[in-house]
Amino acid sequence: MSNPAPPAEGGHMSSRHGHVIHRPGADLPFVAILSHHGSEATEHAFATMREAEDFIKRSTPVPQRTLSALYDRPASDS
Repeated sequence: MSNPAPPAEGGHMSSRHGHVIHRPGADLPFVAILSHHGSEATEHAFATMREAEDFIKRSTPVPQRTLSALYDRPASDS
């Protein structure tokens, strides 16, 4: 069984980072707050923590992995 595709959220990946806050008693109590380059932070409300976290993952860049130069040498050079 496959999961349905998330609704289109529009825009590009322009957020620097995000975090989730909880607002007890709200209809959509989990709020993803995204900070952007050169503009105000935006808030996006969700019913569950998982939905808010997934939104942040889709909306923020994944840091590039960097490996030590140690791994770029042949084993015989160790």
